[in-house]
Amino acid sequence: MTLHNPLALPANGKVSQPGCYAIPIEAYHSDICVGPSVSSSGLRTIWAESPAHFWAHSPLNPKRLPQEDRPAFAVGRLAHKLLLEGREGLEQDFAIRPDEWTDWRTKDAKVWRDLQIGMGRTVITPDDLVTVTGMAESLGRHPVVKAGILDGHVERSLIWKDEETGIWLKSRPDVIPNSSGDYADLKTTVSVATKALEQSLSSYDYPMQGALVGMASEAVLGIPMQSFTLVWVEKTAPFCVRVTTLTPDDLERGRMQVRSALRTMARCLDSGEWPGPGAQHDAEYLSLPAYAAKRIDEELEIQAASANDNHAQHEAA
Repeated sequence: MTLHNPLALPANGKVSQPGCYAIPIEAYHSDICVGPSVSSSGLRTIWAESPAHFWAHSPLNPKRLPQEDRPAFAVGRLAHKLLLEGREGLEQDFAIRPDEWTDWRTKDAKVWRDLQIGMGRTVITPDDLVTVTGMAESLGRHPVVKAGILDGHVERSLIWKDEETGIWLKSRPDVIPNSSGDYADLKTTVSVATKALEQSLSSYDYPMQGALVGMASEAVLGIPMQSFTLVWVEKTAPFCVRVTTLTPDDLERGRMQVRSALRTMARCLDSGEWPGPGAQHDAEYLSLPAYAAKRIDEELEIQAASANDNHAQHEAA
């Protein structure tokens, strides 16, 4: 097994040995291993929301709820396909809405859309393609992208078994570098302003994603990850691009978060219980955030001072 010669999905549809696999994204997100498995998105859900939120949509759950496929998700998939792989095979995975329809209100449009979805294609609009083409052109002009930061092997899934918990782990880097441990991941975003990117790092727990990629690289490929870089591109004109590398401290935090989420998942698998936030049966105290309490206290002080001044003026009169 090598990056150039990855493993195929076994005939029984279940992965039973660690390795680098060439499998469709749908298979990657399914219950694909001989034992319980989880990917970066599942671990981040356990960490940021709760085991209950993970279990509600988990492929391990026989009563799982279907996940809504929002238009933004379709654009994101198109962006990754076009920006990382080019137009080759685009028609196989995506269907562009014909110009004769401007929405999905007519019966014919709905029939066409449902037919495409039934064939496994993601339906997009002509405007979506124009937008992503603009993103691709902007990316192509960035010097770091020109230098090859997004070059490498795509559509490779790294799968292995965690020694501590026995849970199978799945990681699917956007690009696996050809000859180094320097990984990069493409992110579409509303803004590449510093404040917006900092918020995204926190909100989406990207250090956890980077940490899992590093764990996968070492466990499956025997290559220690040297760096994890995010290549951001805005989803609207002027499609600005920014390249940021996660700090070692943040990646270490991500590794600790991954380990904590894995241990939580292992406990849930053992008990059969997937609790929501808090996981308390009794009532809990809930306090205002410190910043909100401070703001209210300051406003009360201002109003009290104003009332005292008014009272003093009234007495003087």
